[in-house]
Amino acid sequence: MKDLLSEQDVDFLVETFYHKLQKNDVLSPFFIHTNWEQHLPKMKHFWNFILFDKPGFRGNIYDAHSNRQIKSPHFDIWLQLFCDTVNENFKGINATKATEKARELSMLFSWKLEETEGK
Repeated sequence: MKDLLSEQDVDFLVETFYHKLQKNDVLSPFFIHTNWEQHLPKMKHFWNFILFDKPGFRGNIYDAHSNRQIKSPHFDIWLQLFCDTVNENFKGINATKATEKARELSMLFSWKLEETEGK
C-alpha cells in the first residue's frame, strides 16, 4: 500500500470518504442538502493544505459544519469513517498525518459543540 503522495491521492481519499459518508445512515441526513460540486473541491483543497502545505484552501471548516445540527457523538462516526478510508487505501507518514489531523479536528469540533451547547 502506498502513502498519500499527490493531489490525485487526496482527490481519491476525499471522494471515497464522502461516498461512504453519503451511505452512512447516521451521517448522511446531515449532508442531504450539500452541494457536492462545491463541497468536495473545498475539502480537497483543505486536505492538500494539511498534508502538503499547498495554498488554495479558504474558509472555516468548523463554521461550515456547525450549522448542520451535528452533535459530538456524530464526530466519532465521522472519525471512524475517515480513518477507515485512509487505512484501507494508504499507509505511510502522510496517511498517519491525515488520521492524526482528523482526530484533532474531531476532538476540537466536539469540544466546541459541547461548549456551545452548555451556554
